[in-house]
Amino acid sequence: MPIKIKIFISFLGLVAVSLAYLGLKNLKIDSNIKPNQANINAPLERDADWDNDGLTNREESYWNTDPNNPDTDGDGYLDGEEVASGHDPLKPGPDDKLPAPEDLNITDKVSALMAAGYYAGDLSTDTEPEVYNKALADISTEMILDGIQTLTPNDIDVAKIIFSSDSKSAQETYLNVVGTIIQVDLWGQLVNEPRVAGIKFSEFFTENSQRVSDGERYFTDNTNHYQQVLDKLNSTPVPPSWLDIHKQILSNVQTLIINHKALSQTNEDPLKSVLAMSNLISVYQDIQPTLINLTRKIKENNLNPPNGQLWSLVNSLTSGF
Repeated sequence: MPIKIKIFISFLGLVAVSLAYLGLKNLKIDSNIKPNQANINAPLERDADWDNDGLTNREESYWNTDPNNPDTDGDGYLDGEEVASGHDPLKPGPDDKLPAPEDLNITDKVSALMAAGYYAGDLSTDTEPEVYNKALADISTEMILDGIQTLTPNDIDVAKIIFSSDSKSAQETYLNVVGTIIQVDLWGQLVNEPRVAGIKFSEFFTENSQRVSDGERYFTDNTNHYQQVLDKLNSTPVPPSWLDIHKQILSNVQTLIINHKALSQTNEDPLKSVLAMSNLISVYQDIQPTLINLTRKIKENNLNPPNGQLWSLVNSLTSGF
């Protein structure tokens, strides 16, 4: 079996069976890695920092920097300092900013890490199994951490939330607005979305360009829809006692936006899209507990529930209002 296929299939086995659709087209080996980097990831030296620039030899392989030169681009800053501050260690300033975390292409990064491991010998056909498996595990961990960073919303900025009061009328006004948003803009969309999203996602890995285009449009439209929902929620005055539930709803909607956007870019970053599908499943599972918490709060505060079939259904599935 060719080495590229062995690397790819072994790695895919660690992340998701569905990635088998990707084939080799998404493995972008960088053939321009410097000759003097070929052996810097040898077992005894890959975690060393030969030039004391803040990057280990393994990290130098990923960034394609010179392990013997602490300032590869010669701009007066150590390679490690540049990476830590979000700057490209291969490009002198001032226009050397790295992409924002949410714009990170995880597939490209993983491919570069696999290429570095291959050239270093950790992922070669004759390497020791424990070295080979450790290298794949390290790459998998890096991918998961990147996925958490890029696909998880930031903490809700409470300073940007509009507050009302905890009077009964203010709480019921909030419930009527949010209840309508949940029933009309969220629930109707989410009822069929898990099934449809799975189908649309699988179509990215076909040879049918029309289906691929339809998938991109589907996830882009959903991204825009959930952004509109978020805008409505952000403009809704919130009673202070409802802050925790409101933050939970905001976080769920933000997660929908971020991950639908990633799915719309499956062709450019298929590994990120697999993580995004997993995140969406978690959001779908979180919807019911959110509704239950909301209905319990209504009952605890002796409030009139929002009107609509959804709330009648939730009422029948719980202990009632």
